[in-house]
Amino acid sequence: MTNPDPTIVVKAEESLSADPATGKQPRVGRLLGLLFPATLGMIALYQGIQQILIPAGVAHLDPAHKVGTLAIMTTFVAITSMIGIPLGGALSDRTRSRFGRRTPWILGTAVVSAVLMIAMGFAGNLILLAVLYTVLWLTSNMYQGAVTALLPDRVPEARRGLAASIIGLATPIGLLVGVAVAGAAGPLYGYLIIAVVVVITALILVFGLREESSVDLPPQPKRESGTWLTSVGLFLSGFADRDFRLAFISRFFLSLSYATATGFLYFTLSDYIGTKNLPGHSVPGAVTIVDIVLVVGWVAIATFGGWLSDKLKRRKLFVGVAAVGLAITMFIPVISPTWGGILLFALFSGIFIGTYFAVDLALMSLVLPNKLSEGRDLGILNVATGLPTILSGAVAGLLITFAGGYASLYIFGAICALVSGVVVFFIRKVR
Repeated sequence: MTNPDPTIVVKAEESLSADPATGKQPRVGRLLGLLFPATLGMIALYQGIQQILIPAGVAHLDPAHKVGTLAIMTTFVAITSMIGIPLGGALSDRTRSRFGRRTPWILGTAVVSAVLMIAMGFAGNLILLAVLYTVLWLTSNMYQGAVTALLPDRVPEARRGLAASIIGLATPIGLLVGVAVAGAAGPLYGYLIIAVVVVITALILVFGLREESSVDLPPQPKRESGTWLTSVGLFLSGFADRDFRLAFISRFFLSLSYATATGFLYFTLSDYIGTKNLPGHSVPGAVTIVDIVLVVGWVAIATFGGWLSDKLKRRKLFVGVAAVGLAITMFIPVISPTWGGILLFALFSGIFIGTYFAVDLALMSLVLPNKLSEGRDLGILNVATGLPTILSGAVAGLLITFAGGYASLYIFGAICALVSGVVVFFIRKVR
């Protein structure tokens, strides 16, 4: 595939970042005010279902094999998420409609995801639940791919740190909303409420941030004829860029660290800490408390970290230090496998994860090699979050069963977080 004409790229950049009503650059505050609830709804979907509704459903339908069953289901949904994020970004990159590039995919995938969630509330057997769960993760991640692409589309580079931190702030709040709703409402109403939240926040985004028509945008460069392997190679062409590869590796290991250590939180609390040691002897209640503490740490530092990274223009420093800090934090539940230890772990995890994701999204948006394929390439970088989930379910199951139980999850997580922090410092394009 030949490189696009630089003048076409410049025109595309000007067109994509202009406000449809005035032709001027949009105000970042307005953009973030609309992206925030959409991101919150998306995270509420992921966390409410992944942390409460699915583990509780698996424990109810297959109590004897709950760990293995959840690991298998997690693997399947992670595969579809790995496909869904770049697919949503790539398809929206290529969409030419009077409603814009991202809007048709944001609305369509939000509605389909809502229908799937409502169906999950009525699923009475594991096979049906697993199928619906897997398809939901495809459509919801396509939604994420289209929504995330709005950041490089509409936010100037100099404001990416602030933008990433405010959007990132929706992650802990969405987590809290999703877990609280799922824990309090139960399976049927939990799925229904989250479905309504996702659709409403998607509508707020697309009608509040109307895209201009993309009909007249330059088309994607035509691909040369070849085998399907050639097409795959072109789709993954971003990996030819060294900094793009390093950014992917850093995010991959950080996500693998966090997913392995916390993906089995429901069972960690019930089996490692012990249900009798939890407040009210309630596992869902304990999950909610842990997430509240994590959110407190996240909110306390995350927004400030993104703003400061803009001022200092030092993205790598913040991301690297946060990853190393998370590695150290992983040892708290190993040293103190108590309810208090878990709460301390949650607090410091929130601080370091919040700092990481407050700046990481800005860093990712600055290593994208091709302006006309930013949705696709940013989606591929987001795969570095979904791909570890594929491994984390199997890895966690093996560690719990054969490598010393739940404490080994945190030791493994510490090693991965340390690798992430070291790798990011080798990126050259971003300070």
